[in-house]
Amino acid sequence: MNEVIGGYTLRRLLGRGGMGEVHLATTPTGGLAALKVIHPALARDPAFRRRFEREVAAARRVARFCTAPVLDAGIDGDVAYLVTEYVKGPDLAQAVRDQGPLSGGNLEALAVGIATALSAIHGAGVIHRDLKPSNVLLSPLGPRVIDFGIAQLVGNDSLASQAILGTPAFMAPEQVRGEPLTPAADVFAWGGVIAYAGTGRLPFGGGAPGGVLYRITQQEPQLDGLDDGIRDVVERALAKDPRARPTAQRLLADLVGGTRLTTATEVVERTWTGTTAPAPNPSGSPGSQGSQGSSASPGAAGAAARAAGTAGPGSPGPGSATSPLGAGTPGPGPAASGPGAGASGPEAGASGSGPGVPGAGTDASPAGRAGKRGRRWPWVVGAVVVAVALLAWAVASVPGLRQESWPYEADFGEAWAIGASQGGNARRSGTAYELTAKAGWRLWKSAPRYEPDSGVVISANATLEEGAGEYGVWCHGSAGSGDRYEFGVSDAGKVTIVKRRTGTQGRTLFGPADARRQTANRIVAECDQSGGKVTLRMWLNERLVAEASDTSEPYRPNEAGVHAASTATESARVRFDSFAMRPAGG
Repeated sequence: MNEVIGGYTLRRLLGRGGMGEVHLATTPTGGLAALKVIHPALARDPAFRRRFEREVAAARRVARFCTAPVLDAGIDGDVAYLVTEYVKGPDLAQAVRDQGPLSGGNLEALAVGIATALSAIHGAGVIHRDLKPSNVLLSPLGPRVIDFGIAQLVGNDSLASQAILGTPAFMAPEQVRGEPLTPAADVFAWGGVIAYAGTGRLPFGGGAPGGVLYRITQQEPQLDGLDDGIRDVVERALAKDPRARPTAQRLLADLVGGTRLTTATEVVERTWTGTTAPAPNPSGSPGSQGSQGSSASPGAAGAAARAAGTAGPGSPGPGSATSPLGAGTPGPGPAASGPGAGASGPEAGASGSGPGVPGAGTDASPAGRAGKRGRRWPWVVGAVVVAVALLAWAVASVPGLRQESWPYEADFGEAWAIGASQGGNARRSGTAYELTAKAGWRLWKSAPRYEPDSGVVISANATLEEGAGEYGVWCHGSAGSGDRYEFGVSDAGKVTIVKRRTGTQGRTLFGPADARRQTANRIVAECDQSGGKVTLRMWLNERLVAEASDTSEPYRPNEAGVHAASTATESARVRFDSFAMRPAGG
């Protein structure tokens, strides 16, 4: 008789990895799922059990789109298990071995799909930590990223544990050094995966792990043969310094033409869900190894929209972040910040592992690659045809996808995040935009336009309509990471410039300083980028009131937006009547 775990009947083994075994299973309703059984030794560890529950909760927040969503999880005695959709199709490593490297539109479609998945994963506060070809499944509707939100459960950051549990081929330099990881590590892995997919070779070669790790930290990647159209993006993703890498959102924007994730995700989402899809299958595949399968369910569209911050309550998403004011922080002072409405982020941990990861012997010969490049990739054919038509429509009709023009002046249309979250609410009010922060919370929202590379000048007309707190604009930030420079004015007439970093109290660069109190205020901020220095200036009602500079790991141009923060005891409702951006010095 087949074994039953949590009501799921195990049918056959799909693969084994560092965390346990993956089985094809039948759900209680008769569908198919993929069930990962965690090693009993891990499941008995109380610390692991706590991390397991926390990371499963984080994984559930990730949009179903472009991933294998978590359907169920549990711990029963010495058995811990995770159930996700069963995704039908080979993994990328197997496909490249069997059919040769991708090129042209096939490679670009893969790059967009994986970048979209990373954007959703990072937007939920999760870092994958083990992105590699065997963790990308090629479903009939496009690539699906698996094994997120579980690979980091082994709470040991040592290099030894990483070398044992996973291949070093796609590790970021900071991961090799055993440093705390950020989403930038996944971006580095993305670059390695796309380089492998486009050339059939590991970007830092194969062989002994020690040699690979040395090349990752000391040498440049080998990208010969990679299509010119995507090589520049891959090179930036493989930068040694994590601060120099684009975010997953920026990757997606660069690949599809300059829009933020909130628009790009909508474009790709409509591409996939607009086709005729099979009936929903309540089955799944954990982040695991081996071929798995099932098409995306109709619910993926709503989940993707929520992840993008485009609609729906309770899900701030990448374009919309909230954070609780730090314990002991009076009023709207510096606070820990980041996406997920105060949800705890993933534990830093070691990479998972599994079969199907390319090693030293996976390089295809030039002759073999040439003979295989002409083959069709079934997962790409339908998706790319629809995507080309849809992207042509999007470029003509979606403002964020058209050629960038300056200045940008917001009309607070659909691209600005709206909806309720744990920390408060964002809504349009006529032609204005309102943020209501609950007592003890900070809300910050991204404009649907990236900053120019040379620096930016931001302006906004804002009024504190109700309550007490501070409000203003921010620059050089990322809704995915929470890093940003905030320019704020409080109800008490104090102005500040604060450098915020996820998980910290923030660092005050200027103030608090007195300024003339007014009911309505015009706030102008300049973030001037020059080499390794950022110069920050703030004007309030046409008067220069604050100036500071940052040379200590300064943030680079990325996103900008507005923010509002309440005091510890009273909520704050702020109305923004205008918002504009233009290049610094322009």
